[in-house]
Amino acid sequence: MALGGRGFVSVGAVIACCALAVACTSEQPASAPSPTPVSTTPAESQIERQMRLDYEAAEKAYEAAVAEQERQAGLGLAKLTPALKASAVENYLDLVLRALRYAHDRNWRSNGSTRIVGVVPNGWQERTVRLVACEDSSGVRLIDEGGKDVTRQKTRTYVQHLTVKNVGGRWKVADTSTTVVKSFEGQPCVA
Repeated sequence: MALGGRGFVSVGAVIACCALAVACTSEQPASAPSPTPVSTTPAESQIERQMRLDYEAAEKAYEAAVAEQERQAGLGLAKLTPALKASAVENYLDLVLRALRYAHDRNWRSNGSTRIVGVVPNGWQERTVRLVACEDSSGVRLIDEGGKDVTRQKTRTYVQHLTVKNVGGRWKVADTSTTVVKSFEGQPCVA
């Protein structure tokens, strides 16, 4: 049962209050046992709820953007698709399209997928969320039109510092700063 939008009152507390009210107004002595204390966890505040929902939506936008990039790279495409428009904007969108065009112009296709190892919140404002993500692309291979693996043999594990913005009521990845790492040990995006 909600109490003024600031918290929750347990059913046990409501019953206890009702029992006390009856005991105080009743002419017969109350013989009901004392209610057992109910352990309640603090309710999520309105701002905490909004932050949680925004982080979840921002993470879904990031995952959708990565999935669309991989889908297109696997097909050798470089298009501004509805899925990409729905999940990316600004610098991030430009970066994705440039990378896809680079591979497309060389007739390369990708094989395999990037594993998102972890994503954690890293800052919240009303219309902007920051995330840190760990990506392992070591399983992704670039294959040329003759079937030759043209993947550069270097470390392909990254920590992404992402800016995700609410654009017209929809969260979209707007920018990223990428750091190549040899290991995710000690990174905030790994639990």
